[in-house]
Order: sequence, then C-alpha cells, then structure tokens
Amino acid sequence: MRNPDEVDAAATQRLSWSERALTRAEILHALGKGQSGDELVNPHFESVVPSDVKARAGRSSVAIVILDEAQPTIVLTKRSAKIRFGGQFCFPGGREAPEDDGLKQTALRETFEEINVLPSALTYIGCLGTYFTHAGYLIEPNVFMADADVSYRPDPDEVAEIVLVPLSALQNKANYHLVRRGGGRANFNFRWSHIQVGGPTVSLMIHLMHSLSGVLNPHDRNSWRDKF
Repeated sequence: MRNPDEVDAAATQRLSWSERALTRAEILHALGKGQSGDELVNPHFESVVPSDVKARAGRSSVAIVILDEAQPTIVLTKRSAKIRFGGQFCFPGGREAPEDDGLKQTALRETFEEINVLPSALTYIGCLGTYFTHAGYLIEPNVFMADADVSYRPDPDEVAEIVLVPLSALQNKANYHLVRRGGGRANFNFRWSHIQVGGPTVSLMIHLMHSLSGVLNPHDRNSWRDKF
C-alpha cells in the first residue's frame, strides 16, 4: 500500500497531457490515429479487471461527440432517474443490440435514441480502443464530430439533461480530483460547473486527452499498472 504522497505523484503521471489549445485539424489528426481493439488501461488506483470478467464481458459502446466550433465542446448526458445509474453524467451510449452492425453502429443508434442526433449529422473520426469495467462491460469509445448547430433533444425516459463541456475544461488537469477509497485505492473524478463525472466515463476522458496529445495508450508506463 502506498502513502498519499506517492499516490499523488503517480496521479500526476496519469494526467500527463498537453493543455495547449488545439485546432480542428490537430483534433482530427490526433483522434484519427485511434487503434480499435487496443485495450485501454485503467487510470484509477484499483485492481485490474480479472481475465474471467473480461471473457464474459457484455459489449457496449459510447459516442464521444465533439461539436465543431471555435471553442470545441464535448457532449455529456445526465442519466434519467428512471434508468440504471440515474443521475450520473456520461457519454451517450449503451449495450450492443443484436441488430447492430458492430459497436460503432451501437454508438450511433444509442446517440439517436438518447439525444435525437441523426447518424447522418455525425462524422466518424476514430476509435480510442476498448475499455473493460469491473461491472463486466467492454466499452468501445467511438469519436465523432458534429456541426456546432447540430439539432439535439433529450429523450426524457433516458436523459435528464444534456451538458456541453468545453474541450478546454477537459484539458484542464485542475478539474480532475483523486477520491481516496482506503486500502491504497483511489479514483479520479472530474468536476466542472455543476457536474461531477466518475467511473469509466472519467477514464475515457483521460484517454481522450492523452490521444489528443499524441499518447494513444500509455500502457508502457509501469505506474499505470500498479496494483493496490
């Protein structure tokens, strides 16, 4: 078990992206390098997902939608109290359906169902990889770009609120905080305005930020594989 100072030092390494403002061309170039199928490591200070959990993991996908404007923004949704994990903030997405033609199609379908954005309004940029959760899900984060004036409307049965978060807020490392759980474990959460984001969503935010800085998947860093 590590002491708090050691955890804080390791946390700094896990948030090692550039905070420089990026142009549209740079965003497209960086995210277009995504490696679909590459397993994304867990940035939180917790045990790795066991291999048997991975083997039976349910398949799911999320859409990371970037609005193409002078100050790019990311689309987050607040889950309706009517559904599981109600009140949590996350990217549009959900479980793969039998009729889906791959997980990119899952992300597009779920985005339409949740916030009424047509697939034709989204331009596919790339996939960050695959991420496994302790709850038994494989999540594939697919990145899309949409015009700033894209039409969206929440389905109240699934989404309580749509929040547009400036990309600059996601880049700002001061918005990421460690919550200690005891036993040397700690988890990141993201706080901005009235929202707080945790769990797999903040993990995908961290990987998105590294991808924008040209670090596709920092799995070669031993600090990312520490077990607590």
